[in-house]
Amino acid sequence: MRAFGKGSIAEIIRIGLLIGWAVLWVCMATILAISIAFALHSAGIVDMGKFFAPDNGIRLNFGEDEISLPAGAPTWPLFISAILVGAVVVGGGLMIVWRLRRLVESFCSGQPFAKPNATHLRAIWMTMVGIEVARYALLLLTIAALTGFGATQDADLKLKIDLSTWGSILILIVLAEVFREGARLKEEQELTI
Repeated sequence: MRAFGKGSIAEIIRIGLLIGWAVLWVCMATILAISIAFALHSAGIVDMGKFFAPDNGIRLNFGEDEISLPAGAPTWPLFISAILVGAVVVGGGLMIVWRLRRLVESFCSGQPFAKPNATHLRAIWMTMVGIEVARYALLLLTIAALTGFGATQDADLKLKIDLSTWGSILILIVLAEVFREGARLKEEQELTI
């Protein structure tokens, strides 16, 4: 099976990206619904009971990072942080999948070194950096909010740096430059013929 062109592996990847695109939009709609429910609960319009106010402590995972609160601690900073982290990750995922779809479309058409491909790869690694930095910033803001309410005295806080994500970002930086150089060489070749 060929890697590029019609009936290639790139065509299969394109179908997978379309499915991922749809799943990410469902996730974004879910985050929006939870946000609206939380706002209505916070305003006292709708009582969501234990859904937004667990009695026996709570644990929130931010990917590799984790915050565990004891029973009775205020939980709203965690829910707001979870909603924001979810929105950042899903929004970034939508942008990454959109760029990957454009990249794979050029692969399917047999043009792997088209000029926009380097731009797509550059946008993908910048989005990944933005997601990681936003995740760390939101975790620190959550800790600050919990500290303001005195809830971090018995809390268990764990911050982990995901080296595989940062390694992937470095690989994408290199690939973006390879594709930029490939597009430049292809353009030079077309001019000399």
